[in-house]
Amino acid sequence: MLWVVKGLGPGGAEHLLAAAARVHDRERFHIECAYVLPYKDHLAGDLEAAGVRTVCLSRGPRDLRWPLRLARLIGTGEYDVVHVHSPLPASVARLAVRGMRHRPRVVSTEHNGWASLARPTRWVNRLTSRWNDAMFAVSEETRATMSGKAAARAVTLVHGIDVQRTAAFTADRDEVRRELGIPADAFVVGTVANFREQKDYPNLLQAARRCIDAGVPLRWLLVGQGPQEAQTRALATKLGLDDVVTFTGFRADGARVMAAFDVFTLASKWEGLPVALMEALALGLPVVATAVGGVAETMHDGVDAVLVPPGDPQALADGWRSLFADTALRRRMARLNRQRAAEFDAARAQRVIEAAYLGGATPPAPEPVDVAARRATAPGLDIRPATLADREAILQLLQRSMGRADDPRFAELYRWKHDLNAFGPSPTWVATDGGTVVAVRIFMRWEFVRGADVLRAVRAVDTATDPAYQGRGLFTALTMHGVAEMKADGVDFVFNTPNTQSLPGYLKMGWREVGCLPVAVRPIGPGGVWRMARSRASAEHWSQPIDVGVAFAAWAAGRDGWRGEQQLPVRTIATHTTEAFDRWRFGQADLQYRVVEADSGALVVRARRRGRAFELVQVASFGLSAAQADRCFARAARESHADYALRLGAPRIRGGFLPLPGGGPVLTWRGINSEGLPPLTNWALTMGDIELF
Repeated sequence: MLWVVKGLGPGGAEHLLAAAARVHDRERFHIECAYVLPYKDHLAGDLEAAGVRTVCLSRGPRDLRWPLRLARLIGTGEYDVVHVHSPLPASVARLAVRGMRHRPRVVSTEHNGWASLARPTRWVNRLTSRWNDAMFAVSEETRATMSGKAAARAVTLVHGIDVQRTAAFTADRDEVRRELGIPADAFVVGTVANFREQKDYPNLLQAARRCIDAGVPLRWLLVGQGPQEAQTRALATKLGLDDVVTFTGFRADGARVMAAFDVFTLASKWEGLPVALMEALALGLPVVATAVGGVAETMHDGVDAVLVPPGDPQALADGWRSLFADTALRRRMARLNRQRAAEFDAARAQRVIEAAYLGGATPPAPEPVDVAARRATAPGLDIRPATLADREAILQLLQRSMGRADDPRFAELYRWKHDLNAFGPSPTWVATDGGTVVAVRIFMRWEFVRGADVLRAVRAVDTATDPAYQGRGLFTALTMHGVAEMKADGVDFVFNTPNTQSLPGYLKMGWREVGCLPVAVRPIGPGGVWRMARSRASAEHWSQPIDVGVAFAAWAAGRDGWRGEQQLPVRTIATHTTEAFDRWRFGQADLQYRVVEADSGALVVRARRRGRAFELVQVASFGLSAAQADRCFARAARESHADYALRLGAPRIRGGFLPLPGGGPVLTWRGINSEGLPPLTNWALTMGDIELF
């Protein structure tokens, strides 16, 4: 099965997918999910954890080639069913299926009324919906907005959530309130909704102002994010509500935060059947909401909810006041809502959907994808963590495999990389035969940040097997043994940039391609173009001495403050850099990192031989804009007499930096404790993060 959706952000439709993923019949159905928007990958991890493999179709926020990638994925994926959840990607998917000789079934779920769609999207969705084999609407109102042949065939299916899992969050009420600084005895009205016109936050805040003016001591907790968040916060300030309204921003644990509510509310102008409402019922919360869409279809005014007209802040305020004043009514609603929650269990809806997948003919069950079952074994050999006593044998094995058996610098490089690493010593495993080390596998520790979260990672780096033991699966056995051990250690994921020879082996062990990292190059003079074109060899391991700039260790001595403040988008993944990290990363004497200053910042560069060419590589930048860094880098390349300058990142034609012919290295990733492959556009990497050393 292939699910197709616009994004995996924190919206209601996406949460329905995550719930369905957790309860789908894994023995009978293998599900993958394709999504379009790379900056909306919040729930990719939830899907991956539930066994649903995800793939992002876009290489950037404005990538217009995603329809071609979706069509190619459907055409080559050998899917039995394509289940579409967003109108525009759904239309592309239906067209792709129509062009196939052996067509998969197409199942569609409409999560929003057609009247809310842009006219071109509504038109193409209606035109292509006739090709659905089955079609669901999440509420009767949503189905009523549909037209054409699709409307006659659509069935209303109330989708659901993991009721038991959600209900368990009630135990977190006091803890959540402490986390948010809300007094235990405060009466909290809360909502979970994105900041969009549909959710009508101005209506909610005007109603809050009326309550405060009437002397009703309520507090409001607003959970969500969206394009109107800033203006909503500004309106709360303008209305003098800053002391009683708490904005949490996006919370991955939104249902857990709801446990702190006394009343759940929605002020929406229109709705399908919100996931947050289902979660409120599972948590046993009384409800005050506008009587729109699936909310009005599902809830009963005066029985299990207080329903008010949309756009009427006084009616909304009166609804909150009525529940605040009537403890018995709140308790009765809470009891009824807990009982009703079973109606919205995801497993019930998923069985109906799976029946539509089968369509009267049962497809053969897919082979379960179990990477662990494919681990190579090495009978008679012992795999264990390396000890200090193994160091000499490990060094000899690695040096022989890399052709550096006589290089006296290698031992110090190993100590710097694996013992002195700012993120901690490298996890290392060896295979032994009769006490003799015959193979080694090393993962170098790394850390990334994404928003306020620190992600623990490792780089799959050094490995070697004695020639007499090659072909016995030791590389795979050691690697997978290490992955299993690092799961218990709390490592989130492993990453690396394997070459074309080793990439297939990693993919067989469950690694996944994030994508080809963009690399830009600037030839220095006509001779540089010629030598660059002819330099097909790998770069030499050791740096070449140059006189440009100063050695990093000398530059950093007695200096601080070069990092400055780094502001990144909330979903962006970047190395967890500190000045202590820089001193370790670029202070290794034998790698000869140099610092070139310009304007108010600096670059870290490294010179290497690549065949007949002499290249200068930019590995880090401090305090410079992209244009400033490119000017500084080009000048350093000329002064060092390099044939060309090489850096990671998008080309800048105006600055003379062109796309690298043949592309850059392939970034690969494997989840350990973190689920959900982050799209390529969410990574902010430098050459210093991925270069081999």
